[in-house]
Amino acid sequence: GLNRAGDYLMRKDNTRAEWIRGISHDIRTPLSMILGYASEIEDTEDLPSQVRHQAGIIRKQSEKLKQMVADLNLTTRLEYSMQPLHPEQIDPVELARQVITDYLNGGQTDGFSFGFSEDNTGDNFFLTGDRTLLVRMLGNLIQNSITHNPEGCHIEISVGVQKERNTKKFDARCVVFTVSDDGKGMDETQMGRLNRPEKSGSIASDTREHGLGLKIVRQITEAHHGSIYYSAADPHGLTVTVTLPCQAK
Repeated sequence: GLNRAGDYLMRKDNTRAEWIRGISHDIRTPLSMILGYASEIEDTEDLPSQVRHQAGIIRKQSEKLKQMVADLNLTTRLEYSMQPLHPEQIDPVELARQVITDYLNGGQTDGFSFGFSEDNTGDNFFLTGDRTLLVRMLGNLIQNSITHNPEGCHIEISVGVQKERNTKKFDARCVVFTVSDDGKGMDETQMGRLNRPEKSGSIASDTREHGLGLKIVRQITEAHHGSIYYSAADPHGLTVTVTLPCQAK
């Protein structure tokens, strides 16, 4: 009976994963057509300004939908261990600077300012991980601050190296990424839910307030054997701390 139940659950999970991949694939072509035509209309100077403005709204919303489909596909692959990791040695400071630079060059950060700091990173440590996923992790945390503070805020990103807690190894170290903002913050109920993901394992419960972005952050962190913690910033705002194991060069 246990074997039959296990087989049923496995088939059910596989069916759901296949369905999500199929839907993602089917949406891609019509969505690309919508984006293409909307961009063409938006750039046509002979059309009335109101029509071009409406085309721009269609394009922006279609881009959001495209990102949502990509997030859904990625979170499904991470949930079922279908996303292969491509580990490499990564400088955590260089990684964080790359993410910040990408956002500054993106031109969509009006009303937002960024700060960067290093804490005890002179010991020359490195991460072993998937660069693409780790960039996505930090990018999602920055985007979360931007999305939930439309009036603007200051976002501070820091990278530190500290001795790992609760370990008997004297030379065990971990890299700590901190993304903090001085925006409106998050209520204690939401932070408690995010800090106790085992009580809300489904996609629906994990993404009710914050979309797939923070769920993907947690999945990427766990795939790299790390931990994540949400807390209130002082005097207001949100601080997210991601801790990942690292090694000395």
